[in-house]
Amino acid sequence: MKYQSPRDYQVATFASRTMRWTGIIVFLFIIWHLADLTWGFANNWGAEGEFVRGHAYDNVVRSFERVPVSVLYIVANLALGTHLFHGVWSLFQSMGWNNPKFKQWRRHIAVAIATIVVVGNVSFPIAVLAGIVGE
Repeated sequence: MKYQSPRDYQVATFASRTMRWTGIIVFLFIIWHLADLTWGFANNWGAEGEFVRGHAYDNVVRSFERVPVSVLYIVANLALGTHLFHGVWSLFQSMGWNNPKFKQWRRHIAVAIATIVVVGNVSFPIAVLAGIVGE
């Protein structure tokens, strides 16, 4: 018996149709994230605000004070949420837990996990931009 069933694009969700693109976006975002907040070469702001290894709080605040960087983090995390939603949904199917009586349960779990991750990650740039967190 084949694992993969014939594709029916009418029932495919946005999340399933965009898995390749959200995966690429998340991969590129991870590289940017490391370059911005771990390696520090994507955020040399000049004499007043330099990246300092080991000063995570200051580096995060200075990075997220730049609106384009915050927007990039927010958009990338929305892509991550879409990717996670479909990944969690598919996990249950791959495990054989795709009985119709569990469909709503699977959806709620997938939405909850994706929402928790996105809201948690997006709260950082929003808190900095709103002035809740700062120097």
